[in-house]
Amino acid sequence: MSVDIFIVRNCMLPLRNPLVIDNIPMFSCFQDAYNHAKKFLDTNKLTIKDNIFDNNNRYYVYEDFISEQFIWIERHQLKIYSIL
Repeated sequence: MSVDIFIVRNCMLPLRNPLVIDNIPMFSCFQDAYNHAKKFLDTNKLTIKDNIFDNNNRYYVYEDFISEQFIWIERHQLKIYSIL
């Protein structure tokens, strides 16, 4: 059995490795992850980007290449094994 989880990566500081950010929010539903990112964008008056999941299972919600600021949602699939 497998379960999808969604991680929101919020990288608003330039030259920071977003894969080592502490305390990242994780959700079991894409819509909850999206709403979390959208709330941050609305609060900070940033424009949300319409997108789709890319080949790396990333859904970019916000991109500012000049300032090196990004917010994306990662989809991961956890495999759950049962021991009987």
